[in-house]
Amino acid sequence: MGSKEKVPEEDVNLPYFHGALMNQDADQLLVNDGDFMVTMKLQADINKLQFFLAVRLKKGVRRYEIKRTPTSAKLVNRSAGTIEKLIEKLKTDPVEVKGEKVILKRAIAKGKFQLMHKDVIFKKKIGAGAYGTVYRGRLVKTNEVIAVKKLDPEGTDQDGLAEMMKEARVMQLYDHPNIVKFHGFILDDLPYLLVLEFCNGGAVEDKLIDKGSRLSVPTRVQYIYMASCGIEYLHKKNCIHRDIASRNCLIHKGIVKIADFGMCRAQSVYKMDLTKPCNLRWLAPEVWDTGETRFNTDIYAFGIMMWEFFEIPYATPYTDMKAGQVKRKTRAGYRLPPPAAMPKEIAEIMKECCIPEADKRPNAEKLKELLEEVAKKITETQSASIAAPVTTEPTVKSKTDTPKSKLSKVSKIDPPKAKK
Repeated sequence: MGSKEKVPEEDVNLPYFHGALMNQDADQLLVNDGDFMVTMKLQADINKLQFFLAVRLKKGVRRYEIKRTPTSAKLVNRSAGTIEKLIEKLKTDPVEVKGEKVILKRAIAKGKFQLMHKDVIFKKKIGAGAYGTVYRGRLVKTNEVIAVKKLDPEGTDQDGLAEMMKEARVMQLYDHPNIVKFHGFILDDLPYLLVLEFCNGGAVEDKLIDKGSRLSVPTRVQYIYMASCGIEYLHKKNCIHRDIASRNCLIHKGIVKIADFGMCRAQSVYKMDLTKPCNLRWLAPEVWDTGETRFNTDIYAFGIMMWEFFEIPYATPYTDMKAGQVKRKTRAGYRLPPPAAMPKEIAEIMKECCIPEADKRPNAEKLKELLEEVAKKITETQSASIAAPVTTEPTVKSKTDTPKSKLSKVSKIDPPKAKK
């Protein structure tokens, strides 16, 4: 349950007040002897906020509780009317705790991704995520439309915050046209928030459901190509997404962007707990033996997502099977047959992505190259074998007029506008 106690405004506005920043994140910012910041933590059992002075000393980072009341702030035997005045007093008159003199030298200010509640305006609820509710809003400074993920009240314990910060740590590393942009996180008071790019076209899964056969095959090819650009970027950054599916691809102004980094890990191998729930229908079968997710398990999931992109009308993969049956059959070698609307070239790539020998699957760079070739061919022959509605489709430039180093610039494609 969330606390009704509010952080005093004079504390929130301190440049070195980092709110509920977790210890592992704070420790990375406290680099030199004497570096310090003020943080807070929700004490769940009594539903009360606690404040701490975090400072790096010679023997490591220390955290000292600041006893805060509406009219005072106290640390050990030093007190003042506010935290700011207390810090100023401690700078000139250091306190000694358990034989260590707490010397404050450099206040560590918030980083560029640490926003404040006053920086965003909530507008409308637009959905729900793994650990909270998603709203459309605006950044006060730029008036830019944003998506705000709010950690739900029952998620304000340390476990909920930890899950949110896993996503924040990964997302702030990446910047690419086919990755949902990360604006920052907000921890200065409850509720805790993630601030992301707002995608006006919604999820690809919803587009596939809503438009059905009215979404042409060339457009579907462009969508899967753009998704491959995002995955190639992530893999080059040594990141496994671990939740590739059409529901986690968003569309903004016709551009497909990889989203939902809650399960993402910035490492090349990640050992998962197979006793916990997982997205079994997209999970590479060898994971049941090794427990390990890798780049090639992402590629397998991408192959299943390719099936999603071309199944008309849309259906969940293996829709006629229960989860246990999917597990048994895929481990025995069964694979989804290509949908009727899937071009044969795409079907061949899907087959390669899902072959049992994980090390023989194409890597993300090769996958993108293969899909680019098909996208170019399909664009040039839109009127061929598969009937599609007459519409203005996005195009992929040929390699003769697009340097290879700029193939990821698919944000210049101008596809049909999303249905309102």
